[in-house]
Amino acid sequence: MTGDSNLLYDFMQAIRPYMSIVFGGGSKGQVIGLGKVAITNDMSIANVMLVQSLQCHLLLVRQLASVGYDTLFGLTDVKVFKRDTLEVAFVGELDGNLYTVDFSKESTFHTTCLMAKANMGWMWHRRLAHVGMKNLQNLLNGNHILGLTNVSFKKDRVCSACIAGKQHQSKHPPKNIVSTSRPLELLHVDLFGPPSWASLGGKKYGLVIVDDYSRYTWVFFLKSKDETKITFIDFAKQAQRKFDKDIKVVRSDNGSEFKNYTLEEFLSDEGIEHQYSAPYTPQQNGVAERKNRTLVEMARSMVDEYKSPHSFWAEAVNTACHASNRLLLRSILEKTPYDLLTGNKPNVKYFSVFGCKCFILNKRERLGKFQPKTTEGIFVGYGSNSHAYRVYNKSTGCVIETCDVTFDEFNHSHGEQVDLNDAGEEDSPQDILNMGVGALLPMEQRPHDDDEDDESISHPQDSSLPVPPQDTSTHIMPVVEDQVGEHVSHPDHTQEQVDLQEVDQSMGMFDDEPQQVQREEEYLPPHINDPYVEDVDDGNKVEPRETLTSIMPRVAGRVDIDQILTGVSEGRVTRKQLPNFCAHFSFVSSTVPHTVQDALCDNDWLIAMQEELNSFTRNEVWSLVERPTEEHNVIGTKWIFKNKEDENGTVLHNKARLVAHGYSQVEGLDFGETFAPVARLESIRILLAYAAFNGFTLHQMDVKSAFLNGPLQEEVYVSQPPGFIDPHHKDHVYKLHKALYGLKQAPRAWYDHLKKFLLDDGFVVGVIDPTLFTKRENGDLILCQIYVDDIIFGSPNIHLCKKFAASMTKTFEMSLNTDLKFFLGFQIQQFQEGIFLSQTKYLKDILEKFDMTNAKPMKTPMATDVVLNEDTNGIPFDPSTYRCMIGSLLYLCASRPDIMLSVGICARFQASPRESHHTAVKHILRYLVHTPKLGLWYPKDAKFDLIGYSDADWAGDKVGRKSTSGACQFLGRSLESWSSKKQNCVSLSTAEAEYIAAASCATQLLWMRQTLKDYGITYRHVPLLCDNESAIKISENPIDHPHTKHIDIRYHFLRDHVQKGDIDITHVGTDMQLADIFTKPLSVARFCQLRRELGILELENIS
Repeated sequence: MTGDSNLLYDFMQAIRPYMSIVFGGGSKGQVIGLGKVAITNDMSIANVMLVQSLQCHLLLVRQLASVGYDTLFGLTDVKVFKRDTLEVAFVGELDGNLYTVDFSKESTFHTTCLMAKANMGWMWHRRLAHVGMKNLQNLLNGNHILGLTNVSFKKDRVCSACIAGKQHQSKHPPKNIVSTSRPLELLHVDLFGPPSWASLGGKKYGLVIVDDYSRYTWVFFLKSKDETKITFIDFAKQAQRKFDKDIKVVRSDNGSEFKNYTLEEFLSDEGIEHQYSAPYTPQQNGVAERKNRTLVEMARSMVDEYKSPHSFWAEAVNTACHASNRLLLRSILEKTPYDLLTGNKPNVKYFSVFGCKCFILNKRERLGKFQPKTTEGIFVGYGSNSHAYRVYNKSTGCVIETCDVTFDEFNHSHGEQVDLNDAGEEDSPQDILNMGVGALLPMEQRPHDDDEDDESISHPQDSSLPVPPQDTSTHIMPVVEDQVGEHVSHPDHTQEQVDLQEVDQSMGMFDDEPQQVQREEEYLPPHINDPYVEDVDDGNKVEPRETLTSIMPRVAGRVDIDQILTGVSEGRVTRKQLPNFCAHFSFVSSTVPHTVQDALCDNDWLIAMQEELNSFTRNEVWSLVERPTEEHNVIGTKWIFKNKEDENGTVLHNKARLVAHGYSQVEGLDFGETFAPVARLESIRILLAYAAFNGFTLHQMDVKSAFLNGPLQEEVYVSQPPGFIDPHHKDHVYKLHKALYGLKQAPRAWYDHLKKFLLDDGFVVGVIDPTLFTKRENGDLILCQIYVDDIIFGSPNIHLCKKFAASMTKTFEMSLNTDLKFFLGFQIQQFQEGIFLSQTKYLKDILEKFDMTNAKPMKTPMATDVVLNEDTNGIPFDPSTYRCMIGSLLYLCASRPDIMLSVGICARFQASPRESHHTAVKHILRYLVHTPKLGLWYPKDAKFDLIGYSDADWAGDKVGRKSTSGACQFLGRSLESWSSKKQNCVSLSTAEAEYIAAASCATQLLWMRQTLKDYGITYRHVPLLCDNESAIKISENPIDHPHTKHIDIRYHFLRDHVQKGDIDITHVGTDMQLADIFTKPLSVARFCQLRRELGILELENIS
């Protein structure tokens, strides 16, 4: 406000005085009107009041802020600076108790920046892991990174932290050429360590793997050199599978960790050349050596800047890695490693200065009204599996992951930094152990991205997290004192990040159009700008919740690789697995422990065990009680460990499952009925074909720890889990209130619970298929197929899907909720034109398992001139290996009908296999080498008719002279069901064999017809095509003569349904008999023709 009308323009006088201003002496001045005041040539302040009798000019700080100016008040002066550039525009002085600014005099030091005379370029230099200023300016000039505006990078002074961390001797000129043409053509490998301080996880070495072309780098932390070979082998397998490219050359030094039989054998089998550098000549492995130096120097600079504790070195290394892959240009190719490998520019908007002071929002439920809402901490990096910051809580000694944090990057004080050894000293290690607290939990190997001037290196996270105290009402403690007892943590509760997968996928997965979301003003947590996962609009955002874990408290929020959110201003972006692999390859352990002791020593698996026990608490599964009398049975428990993989074989997360020893249960005492229905594979394929025919998308859900939701009717007791024995109640046991995995009645309890929920929600259970649930609402149908804890659902009405997903997510905890992609080992790709079903990943696993990946390909699964018999004089073959091969191939037949006959023939000799039988099985595997990408194609067809084909090969079995029945059933052009089976009796004629085969086919057709009634589809007559006239006549007429009187009455089932009109058996020519492929080996031309007619195709060949 002002009293000088000469300062105002665009003045609007009030029609009548509408406001008065009261001065200090009690006098009043009327507001005459409003106008604008020019502060600079290009900036004015609007809504300035003209006040009568006012002798001075008063300006609100808020008004300056509204036009892009911020203020900083000192003891004797005030600075007004431009928010976008931080250049000081005006300087004022303290006059009495008020600050005065002369806006007619602009500041004479426009380029002076606050923050201890460092411009924003130097601030971003610190945020971006002390990457060189020249490199940052090149990135900015070439538009290689996103998120930086109004910043310039100029090295006009020395960075003391860089000098402390990076000074070195003069360097030799590098070789400035690109010698490779694609990723994985050449990998540089090196091992560094041990440093002066072991990581909090006990790791002492780092394995560096550098891609020569992109300079993208993976680093894995190891406890000993002996782990090098296994770690590299696991990496090489997954990298080749993930990138779909072969590794050609590996270059390393002559260390024993690289020069050993195990590694050499693997490289030889894979056809990978291993090159060694000369002894004591590190220059020959210069790429990896340079990576080591770059990463260590960056981390050293970051630790030195705020004098962070040495125990933080792993956090600093990880943050440096994350930055360098996104910031260090591959100078010749003018792109960052991240860009070269993924094809996307990195966004660095969310970066903050490592080691800076920060304030964590305290979200404990019982926070006092006048207690502080924040806790002071130190920023130490970015979340591994969550879009969150990693912050060290100075008051508790805990490292947590949270989005609710505010950074103070301007405060450069070192005095307030603390050492881990100084935090939380009020409790001794033994006191904490007595409270039931686990030992220090390291967050294990995680790869990030990095490098300095022209290289890049990526290190996994190896920082340890102290475990908070347990709820005193729970009595479980991991027995790990012997392994990591020296790192016992101090008590506090950690904040847990909400699982954003549920939010993203249950609420956002049905959106068809990209959505733009307003950008938040504050810097976003890490990975929010990672352009590889879907965005979530404002309406779907959920505030992080705080959970006080009561068993072994959760150390950090864990979010799967594909749950991290993209930039909020960039709209929805398609998920891509390749960049996820690059950025998150080793967030989880790829090694499955064999014993509980091994798991307790591995932090990733320890956290997985903790998550399992946490789910017991959330679902109120059990309660600790005194051991019952001897008349009650106490069932033992054990841990099962398994890696959850995606369709490409990448480990998504580690799953630890506590199971009961169900074999020790006593019927009538602790279990009764146990049967629980499971969906047939035919049912799933029918649903896929129906969705393809109607053109709607199928979705899938995975209920987390599903069996823990099923209430028990019996009184059941189990022992305490191994490794988590309550030290105060060692003889106590758990009384189960809900089912536990391994119990005989667990599947039934879960099915009954889920069935009740669905029926209450308006669904109707299928008449024939009890795993199919349907619901009609306003004429629209929603289908739900249950396979234990995996659920497939879909509807032409997308709103029904949204409603159902929201209902399920509200009632059950979900570990997966997305479009149907990978189900029971099947890879499912949904297109507008149809659905493609395959088992490519499983097929490759089979070939690797039996060492047939590089075998000579064959064009058919079985030769026409091969006749298998018992071969009693042949060389015996290991029965267990043979059965394993047959079992693996039988499951592959679920999407590969073309191998059904040959696998069935070989399966007849499992009791006493010979080398000749093994050769036949290898022939099948060699055919799979030739056709690894084949799958079933379900087109969006104009017809959805149910039709069947039946055929038989009379006396095709040369051992018992029994015939082979073959049949297949279609819905339109979609192959739904098929069979190839040796008949139970010896047929006396071709007609008899064909009649028996047709009867078997009819039973399957009738089952499918009844199932489709639940879909609302009714068929009056179902055609069955047979190529034998005599068999057709027998089925149509009750002929009784010497050729038919001996046929078992069960096969006359066909005649009965033909006469009723349910089955319409019709003749088809032999050349059009599609079931012929299931009865006998065929020539290459005939086999390929029928395979194509059945819809067994490669995706790229579908037109």
